[in-house]
Amino acid sequence: MMKPLLLAMLFAMLLAVTAAQAADKAPLRYVVKTDGLLSTDPQQPSGFQQKMGAALAHQLGRPVRYVLLPRTRIMAALEGGGGDLLCSYLPTWMPGDVDWTRAFIPVSEVLLTMPRVTPPASLADLRGKRLGTVLGFRYPTLEQALGKDFVRDDAPNSALSFRKWAAGRFDHLVTTRNVITQHAADGALPPGYHVMPILEVKTMCAVSRKSDITVAEVNAAINALEKNGALTAILKLR
Repeated sequence: MMKPLLLAMLFAMLLAVTAAQAADKAPLRYVVKTDGLLSTDPQQPSGFQQKMGAALAHQLGRPVRYVLLPRTRIMAALEGGGGDLLCSYLPTWMPGDVDWTRAFIPVSEVLLTMPRVTPPASLADLRGKRLGTVLGFRYPTLEQALGKDFVRDDAPNSALSFRKWAAGRFDHLVTTRNVITQHAADGALPPGYHVMPILEVKTMCAVSRKSDITVAEVNAAINALEKNGALTAILKLR
């Protein structure tokens, strides 16, 4: 029968080997879109993206490395193997040759309207009106509802789109509810602004097909974060 001391030593050696193997794994290259919208430093991911990347990397047994890129370069990086994972998107928003996890991150797409104009009662009221949008970003719900009468006023990123709206360049801005919450907390919204829901959806993570991390592994990591309660805390950071 194995002596308790010997058994403890073997168990400690096993733990050490496991930790060393995890340390030897390549980092999770977590891709983040940068535009300075939800971070005071445009070169740093938002708190939500930082925590999500770190939590998924921990569940995958890897360190994390953030790959910060403008939106126009994100898909090329994933398709070319320059990143492993991108979260909080949908295939219709970011088409490309990648795989997708299950949906798990709630996102509310909304229309933000200036108080000086009558707010729309429905999407049909937006026909022919300029809407603040982001270059390269698709808006399937608006495209379907408005067709050729969907008039975009693109900005290079979300932060500049909001600034154009705040400066009065157009009356309606397409954005997300968490962005409005952030600007409201900063006192950047005019009194009497109106918000109309456009889309309520759960978004996913895109997984590079050139990564050695599989969709199944990421889904398992997501499941673990849900089970231990960490995901609920992370989602509150959006």
